[in-house]
This record gives sequence, C-alpha cells and structure tokens, in this order.
Amino acid sequence: MLTYVSIIRALGDENRLRILMALRQRPLCVCEITTLLGLAASTTSKHLFILRQARLIESIKNGRWVYYRLPAKPVDCVRDALALTIRELAGCPQILQDDATLPGISHNTNIHEFFKQKHIPVPADQPDGSEEEAAAQHGNQP
Repeated sequence: MLTYVSIIRALGDENRLRILMALRQRPLCVCEITTLLGLAASTTSKHLFILRQARLIESIKNGRWVYYRLPAKPVDCVRDALALTIRELAGCPQILQDDATLPGISHNTNIHEFFKQKHIPVPADQPDGSEEEAAAQHGNQP
C-alpha cells in the first residue's frame, strides 16, 4: 500500500506529470528538465526525488551527470500508473508544447552514444551531434 500511496502523491503535481511525460521521449538530465519546466534547479531536484521515491523514474550516472528515465522494469503498479498517465495526458496542450520544445533542449550532444553503450533506447531520428552523424547527413565520410 505504501508504494501505491507514494505513486498517487507523486502524480499529484503538474510539474511532476510534465517530467514523466518528457521522459517518455528520452532520458534527461536535471538541467534539461529545469530548462523545460522553467524552475529552479533545487525545485526540479525535489520533484525528481519524489518521483524516484515512488519508483516512477530511475537514474543513470554518466561521470558527474545524472540522467533520469522511466523505469526499464517497473513493478506492476508503477507500469499501470505510467500507462494511465501517458494515455490521459498525451494530447494535453502543455504536454504537446513540451514535446515540441524538448528537441531543442540539450546539454550534451554526445549523450546518445553513452546511452547506446548502456543499451538504453534513444530516438533514431534525432542526431546525436557527433562528427560521424554530421558527415553522414552531408554525404561526407568522417
């Protein structure tokens, strides 16, 4: 019951819902989430803490950076809560605006390579900023 209560509490805030919906696109660091939400880093970190406590998100460390993502293997109640949240909010104007804004927010253009090494799926249609990617887009060899 404690897990269920923490999930319900975590879902009771618009900013936390926006974080969850953004994370369905790709893993994000605190600075990217802060930029998307327009909040102070400390406020964003508090929201992330609450989401982690509820097991709605998980973190992955890359050097000094911590990235957040939806859980790879969520327990049943977390999976169900995330599915309901995504289904109900996918068409909301704020979420659609966040979805349109998110591709322009990045702190590390080589992060996709790190995620690939960790076997974390990344959107195939988004360039990772690497020289090889740029060369491929322009028809040049690296």
